[in-house]
Amino acid sequence: MHLFTKLKELIFREPVNKNVPQKAAAVLRIASIGIILYLLCMMVGVIFAKNPLLIAITLVLTSVYFYVFYITYEDKLRESLVLFNVASVFFVVLFYIVFGADIGVQGVVFVVVLVDLLLWRQHPMYTILVWYVIRIGLYIYGEYRPELFAFHDRIEAVFCVLSILLEALAVVFTGLYFTKDAFSMERRLQEYNKELEHVASTDPLTKIWNRFRMIEHVNRCVRRFNRSEMSFMSIAIGDIDFFKKFNDTYGHECGDKVLQSLAELFSKEMSGYGAIARWGGEEFLFLFENMNGDEAHTFLSKLQRKVNQMEIPYDNEILRVHMTFGLSEYDFGISLDDNIKIADDRLYKGKTTGRNCIIY
Repeated sequence: MHLFTKLKELIFREPVNKNVPQKAAAVLRIASIGIILYLLCMMVGVIFAKNPLLIAITLVLTSVYFYVFYITYEDKLRESLVLFNVASVFFVVLFYIVFGADIGVQGVVFVVVLVDLLLWRQHPMYTILVWYVIRIGLYIYGEYRPELFAFHDRIEAVFCVLSILLEALAVVFTGLYFTKDAFSMERRLQEYNKELEHVASTDPLTKIWNRFRMIEHVNRCVRRFNRSEMSFMSIAIGDIDFFKKFNDTYGHECGDKVLQSLAELFSKEMSGYGAIARWGGEEFLFLFENMNGDEAHTFLSKLQRKVNQMEIPYDNEILRVHMTFGLSEYDFGISLDDNIKIADDRLYKGKTTGRNCIIY
């Protein structure tokens, strides 16, 4: 376990240059380690082949991949990637020609393509195309020319399994390493978008919907009506009577407290019956879904009584609030602005005829 921890720290150590992506360096290190392990096993095979040239070439290739691993810690990621590709071309082509397809060396192509696809920023498709041309060329070569040296079937099977394990290592590592962060980033973006949507649609003082969110919701309700999913809808505008007196007498903090207390009451009472929004200043807009004008008037009358009964504590005093409402059954044949104007005109009439009333 201690060895595994040390290896993990070695693989994921940040490069000297902080501008070099840590993930890119880690991917290249993992791929290099996989091929080094494969080459070390191949060393056993070439020793059995008793070919000094192949032994020397295998040692050189192993050293090159060790060097690739090493320079990923320096500011040489591009150089290490180029060297990784050159060494891999030489390695795959040479060992395929010498030992044939049965040892699975062609599987290294998949690993290199995966690395290039993730790390090669400039024209990655050209690199991938070259690799698959090489792969097809090796296949055609293998159809017409036999291998130069044949291992025992069991040894070839071992090398083939090692190649498969190398491919699996590359896929599993890159899959877990990149998709984990990708899903995490996507989740954070979704949460951030939800937060932005909430901020954009909520009045910062009262924490209820703002004007724009309500307009969006009303338009959605209109579409539901057009699909025969809603029969009636009513709309009302409520305005706090003599609101300026609270600000002038007690200060703007008192006015804020009044707005917040009313918003809390409206949110609780309107739940399941419609929607509420701060329309601007001391005005609130109420949307009563699936209620005709008479039903909305009955509901609004009960709500008005609760407003009149409210006691708002502030600075060792108990404040009482009254409101005037303009109510209209929604006419789906005219625009939203026209429906709001009808309710607003009725609100104005209530303001000029005594206040603390509902004009319908």
